[in-house]
Amino acid sequence: MDKKTSPSLFDIEHPNVQETPTIRPCPPCSDMSHYPRALDEYICRRSDRKLNLSLLVTPHHKHMRIVDYRLGQYKLKCNIFDEMAAREKLKKVYTLVEKQDSNSWRTVGFSKEAIIPGYFRNADAYVMSRVYDHDGRPITGGIAKLVHEKQIEFAEPEPIGKKPAGLKEIFIDDPEAINAILHLPEVTPLYHPFGKGVMHPHFILEVRIGRRNLWVAAEINDAFGHAKLDILTLPRSIKERRYLAWMVTKLVEELGETSDISSVFSITMVEDISCGQVLVDAGFKDSGQLTRHMQSEEGRLSDALMWFFRIAPKANKARKMAFDPELPMIPVPIKKPLTDFDFDDDEEEVQEHHDEDEDED
Repeated sequence: MDKKTSPSLFDIEHPNVQETPTIRPCPPCSDMSHYPRALDEYICRRSDRKLNLSLLVTPHHKHMRIVDYRLGQYKLKCNIFDEMAAREKLKKVYTLVEKQDSNSWRTVGFSKEAIIPGYFRNADAYVMSRVYDHDGRPITGGIAKLVHEKQIEFAEPEPIGKKPAGLKEIFIDDPEAINAILHLPEVTPLYHPFGKGVMHPHFILEVRIGRRNLWVAAEINDAFGHAKLDILTLPRSIKERRYLAWMVTKLVEELGETSDISSVFSITMVEDISCGQVLVDAGFKDSGQLTRHMQSEEGRLSDALMWFFRIAPKANKARKMAFDPELPMIPVPIKKPLTDFDFDDDEEEVQEHHDEDEDED
């Protein structure tokens, strides 16, 4: 006699079953094939409207971000996440919640990994995560049972000076131009969007050095007043690291001036010391290590660091000092006196590169 299989926690084929959570993909746009980095988005709901979730899966990094609308029992949600993780072969699920909600997530096996100050405009976000082993089972005891792969120490921040002579920056906000950049091989494969319905960053800051372009991007959430910053081109030298640090401060300044943004955050792979140092030099601080959050180009799961930067209100004196062109753009606490970047050796080289470009044209 055949055994009767137990019903799944969610039903895709029979979405009209009363009170059964259903998970269905968000309707893809007609030209989804043009956005290979876009997330796989799902909606999880119950017909009685007592459960409402958005599930954002990043296949490359094997994790899923949960957008919870505070409906439904936490235990039921956790069971759904576990089944979804098994189905999609995920290694991690996580969500960003306010402090008062974090304890409820702890009770069902989630662990706090990092904090993003001002993420919800007037409240901080707690990054609550649940990690799975190689067999798809939740780690017993939570992330506290795991040993972080590396504990990284960065060098003292180098203060950001004035814009180097001969350097030309371009702000790109045209969606087609941005999408074309994301298809270029120079863009790090680690980049993926963060928010719901986001196909690519909202704008990119571009700087050209000789024949090489450097890009820093921003994904903006106007509703909550925060932005995710991504370094799209990894630095190959100390000089490029300095330029990228200047670009990050310039992008933060632009966000503060043109958008109602008060919090900027970024995520880098733990072993990517160069990008981490760029953010340190630009005045960012790390708030926690995210376990098994990213996958390298070689397919190895790696920890990541969460970085944040608070933008002061426009009327704030500290903000005026930070964005004064005659002063270091982002004041950073260091023991030695502030000095500008020593760009003198590079200015002539940058100018020569621009001259070469003009000759080619």
